[in-house]
Amino acid sequence: HRSSTIGAYLQDNWRATNNLTLNLGLRYETHTPWVEVKDRQVNFAPLSGEIQFAGKSTYYENNRALYNPYNWGIGNFQPRFGFSWNPDFMNKTFVARGAYTISAYLEGTGTNLRLPLNPPFTTEFNSLYDALPFPGSTLDQGMTILKSPTDPYANAVIRLWDPNIKPAIAQQWNFSIESQFGNETTLTVGYVGQKGTHLMVPMPYFQRQLLGLNPDGSPKTAPSPFLAGNPALKNISQISGTESNGTMRYDALQTVLRKRFSAGLQYQVAYTFSKAMENSSGYYGSWSGQVYPNSPYWQNLYDGRSEWGPAFFDVKHMLTSYAVYELPVGTGKKFGSNWNPVARNVIGNWAVTGMLSLRGGFPTSMEGSDASGTGSRGARPSCNGPHHTFGTKNASDGGYQWFDPSPYSNAAPGTFGTCGNGTEYGPGLRELDMSFQKNFRVTERYRVEFRSEFINFTNTPILGPPVPWIGASMGKVIGSQGPRNIQFGLKIHY
Repeated sequence: HRSSTIGAYLQDNWRATNNLTLNLGLRYETHTPWVEVKDRQVNFAPLSGEIQFAGKSTYYENNRALYNPYNWGIGNFQPRFGFSWNPDFMNKTFVARGAYTISAYLEGTGTNLRLPLNPPFTTEFNSLYDALPFPGSTLDQGMTILKSPTDPYANAVIRLWDPNIKPAIAQQWNFSIESQFGNETTLTVGYVGQKGTHLMVPMPYFQRQLLGLNPDGSPKTAPSPFLAGNPALKNISQISGTESNGTMRYDALQTVLRKRFSAGLQYQVAYTFSKAMENSSGYYGSWSGQVYPNSPYWQNLYDGRSEWGPAFFDVKHMLTSYAVYELPVGTGKKFGSNWNPVARNVIGNWAVTGMLSLRGGFPTSMEGSDASGTGSRGARPSCNGPHHTFGTKNASDGGYQWFDPSPYSNAAPGTFGTCGNGTEYGPGLRELDMSFQKNFRVTERYRVEFRSEFINFTNTPILGPPVPWIGASMGKVIGSQGPRNIQFGLKIHY
């Protein structure tokens, strides 16, 4: 696949007054649709199922990309605005900053959803070899020759892209105030926001429509309307769709306390209180050591509003900090300059670095069976009561019973689960990393640097995510990440 981005950018920093600076920018940007360099791809008319070959399509405005180009018009212009204000009455110890920007990009998606994987350029089929009389046969007898399938669409997974794919748009804004205390310390408090629209979302186009219940209590469904008008596609096994209807929102309060290096000490402490929401985790889903990979597909193709919930990276509280301290002992320091060379080289000129990370857990979406009978690729259970988090409560058969599974059950036949996305939050993170560094001056030319690093210095368990699917293990944490890691390094400078 190939696409081009054409853009131009103008920017000016304008010092409006002695204490007010404005940053003004304007970008024009347009994206050409994705094309296959030799037109070896196929898309389909969404409902009629008419097969559209790249370079020959009459259905799509761009007959090579096989979806319609998106002309923003005035929307191709993306403004940037920022300001910095340092009022005189605060004696130059206070500054306010703010900014707003719009940016766009043609978001990619997984290789498995790309149009070149459609027949006839890529054909998926199963073939069974004729049984040979084992034992007793030999390799020189060979095996049955594979035969090409008579129907290239039989049991095929069709990739279908929406005709109106759009480039993703990200709006970002922030406002902060910074105050200085003394000569080395500053405190910054700010608000940061982002809104993303037109994000790529994988869509379960093959999902059947739920009509209710049959007299026997089983789900009553109707076929998907997608590709239904083409009899040649009646034997396909799945439709993996792609649309640009994803939306996300992020809002955060951020604070940073920072001390510049002086008297052998430097540190920074940052705290974030945030909320992230979205209607899809995207093709790549939620992949992390502390999050189970939930399905990126909607539970119900025909009800996208029910997908709005916490983003898989939503963390309410996060604190990160570091400190660097040079011990006041050794050559050129307050103590130890006059010690004998052996003591000075062994005890002196050490530096200690510590990094502390504390944050809450990531949200987890529960997984249930497809009670709707529609072939849902992201089925969730029903929620029947308030949620309870136990934390590190020992489970009878090992591990921790992180949350109470009793409020969850598979949905009733012919219905979708009532649980939204991200109903439970898993274990957070508590990690202290330490580093000890020592410099040895051997001669005027040679210097040796020794470093020892302790990742997870306190060996605090980093717990895995709780099991999200209905069953005996639901809500249990049964794994953790690696323990403390210690590494040493030696570097010679000459």
